[in-house]
Amino acid sequence: MRLHPSAAGLSRLTERLLALDTSCRTEWHPKSGSLLLFYDPARLPQLVVEAAVRRLLAPAAAPEENAPPARQRHYTRASLTLNRYAKYGMLAGLGASLVYAASGSTRAHVWTGALFVACLGAHLAVHRHRLTA
Repeated sequence: MRLHPSAAGLSRLTERLLALDTSCRTEWHPKSGSLLLFYDPARLPQLVVEAAVRRLLAPAAAPEENAPPARQRHYTRASLTLNRYAKYGMLAGLGASLVYAASGSTRAHVWTGALFVACLGAHLAVHRHRLTA
């Protein structure tokens, strides 16, 4: 089993993993930042090992006290619906604009390009807080 623990709690995690069973052994690979856990599935079933690993990694995965709070997403149902249709409009507008450009219809190319730009503006308006953060 390959694990990707933080380097800070690596020695403690290794000790706890080795305490699961005498058939367990671990190898640390610093280049990939992974810890390999070798165990005998006949002695220690996979579900038991997975549950133990989840339990051992859960405290390490909890946010630290000094960590900044997670950013809240400000999407409403209406903005997500608008964004979905804006993406459909961008796809249709760009495709049609390219077809009209290839066929030589300048006026239709300009109008479908304008549709693409308008839909892109709606899409960027929905995600404006991510762009300015």
